[in-house]
Amino acid sequence: MLRSRAFWAPRSLHPIARLLLILVVGVLLAVAIGFVIEGGAFTRYDLLAIVFYFGLAAFAWHPLTAAFIVMLISSVGVVFTGSGGDLLELAISLGLVAVTCAPWVIITHVVVLAALTAYVAVESTTLAAGGVYGIVGIATIAFLIGVAFRLVAARESILVAERARVERDLEAIAREDQERIADELHDGIAHDLTLILFHARALPRQPDETARQVSLTTIEESAEQALQSIQSLLSLMRDTTTEAPPIHETRYHGNIVDAVTSLSELLDDAGIATQVSVPSSSLGVTSAAERVLIETAIEAVTNIIKHAPKSKAASISIHADPGGIELIVTNSGPLSPARSSTSPGGRGLRRAEQRLGQIGGQLETGPAEQGWTLRAGVSAARS
Repeated sequence: MLRSRAFWAPRSLHPIARLLLILVVGVLLAVAIGFVIEGGAFTRYDLLAIVFYFGLAAFAWHPLTAAFIVMLISSVGVVFTGSGGDLLELAISLGLVAVTCAPWVIITHVVVLAALTAYVAVESTTLAAGGVYGIVGIATIAFLIGVAFRLVAARESILVAERARVERDLEAIAREDQERIADELHDGIAHDLTLILFHARALPRQPDETARQVSLTTIEESAEQALQSIQSLLSLMRDTTTEAPPIHETRYHGNIVDAVTSLSELLDDAGIATQVSVPSSSLGVTSAAERVLIETAIEAVTNIIKHAPKSKAASISIHADPGGIELIVTNSGPLSPARSSTSPGGRGLRRAEQRLGQIGGQLETGPAEQGWTLRAGVSAARS
């Protein structure tokens, strides 16, 4: 830590240390003023002492300025009075400089102290025998105390930064869990409930027993899938000690071709004639990209059933080339009043766009001739 640049960066005094400094300076000023009143005269020595004390107080607000004020006043006092007391004050103030200032200021302070000590030792007799060693010892102790306080402050800063990092990580985990739960609700349960609601409403109007049986089968399968999704959600929300089961990993077995075929059958069962076009060869994309395309296709079909149930026709196609694959879902027919042809899309389309963006894909949606078109593209997997 002592070698780090951040450790030796200029820093302010701790609020408690700042308060103690002000109290100590206040006591020193009161003592100095008391001596002035008792002596009945205000000398230049008293002026230097009072200015020096104000310089010490300045460490509470602007340490760099305070350091140079202290060095200047001490230098003036030593040169004009030859007093060893000024050296002692300068040595003690090294502790405040070591706590708050940059290394070059600390070095400057030490150089000034050494030069003034040498000057007094040579030019004056005010230092008693061994006085130089006393000044050096006091300065060393003050410096070590200052470094100790800086170390405590640095450790506190590290702990605060670590706590903030942990809080950010926990918030990110919480947001991730919230997004995961929201995705489960939207992509799985909402999809299944949309099918249940659609076929439940259409059941009384089915023309024959075969159509009614299709609706009943769809309702039963969708209800079972919704129940499984709810159980997965409960596991995620209640069990915090183990990893929750992956979301929709087994939906359509992670195969986009199977997903497109099944989704087209759902649209057919809903009375929307659907054309399907898929390549016969391998798509050449990663499993993650295939899952995202499946989720996007589910969102597109759910939106058709929910917002355009009176569509005359629909189509789901997959176009593959060496650069990647593209999923295209279209429908022809009027949208429901709650969703105009200029609607930018809700959470589902926004999340689909985010997921595609995370794997380098892109999503385009918008009105087409008498309907709506969704295009989702992903790049081919690198070998």
